[in-house]
Amino acid sequence: MSEIVVSESSAKVVKSLCENIVQAIETLAQNREFITIGLSGGSLIKQLSEELPHYKQNIDPFLSKLRFLFCDERFVPLDHEDCTYYGFLKNNFYKNLNIQSDNVFPIKADAENVEECAKDYETKMKSLLNSNNGFDILLLGLGPDGHTCSIFPDHKSFTNATKSQSLVIPVRDSPKPPPQRVTLTLPYINNSSYLFFCAIGEGKANMLKRILKDKDLTLPSANVCPILKDGVLKWFIDQPAAKYL
Repeated sequence: MSEIVVSESSAKVVKSLCENIVQAIETLAQNREFITIGLSGGSLIKQLSEELPHYKQNIDPFLSKLRFLFCDERFVPLDHEDCTYYGFLKNNFYKNLNIQSDNVFPIKADAENVEECAKDYETKMKSLLNSNNGFDILLLGLGPDGHTCSIFPDHKSFTNATKSQSLVIPVRDSPKPPPQRVTLTLPYINNSSYLFFCAIGEGKANMLKRILKDKDLTLPSANVCPILKDGVLKWFIDQPAAKYL
């Protein structure tokens, strides 16, 4: 099932996204020992850190079940400004939701190299896969070039993330700095239960047209599609971003 949710302002987009996250947690909690939530970087860090704590009372009954992973991460120290884990830490996401550190799964930032980091993260992530061989809720961003996670168009990360049997792959030469990263691959992304994209602003309008209207599969984000019969794909966007839809 795919759905486009258009809100009149960026604040209402994030509010709608958070409401859907809570609803998904409540639904999944009925038959999950634990619930995995994949976080992404960029503007999502500040947006989620400010809005989701407003729903703490709704989340609290399920808090011990929640496991937070990263859809992709930069291969930098965990206290580096480019690190997504650190971005959420600095914005008090974990603190304001009272998330225990044992339930957050950062990369091994001191691995010998990015390949070893990807192998280590794959091992960690395999222990979190659900019975569908995927995750529960992935919160995804849309780059201005159509990338999502660290899967970039016209780049070997796209080929590797599509064809690889691995759950996590290394990216050595990202077209967007920093160059070294790790990312989930598309088969495991698409095996997940709830795929939530957030895209705000007129700058995303043309890319959203190419993805949602033209179905341009040369763009990584257009290849995100749930495999599961009851899988959910939702795009949370504002009116400027929906300009060409």
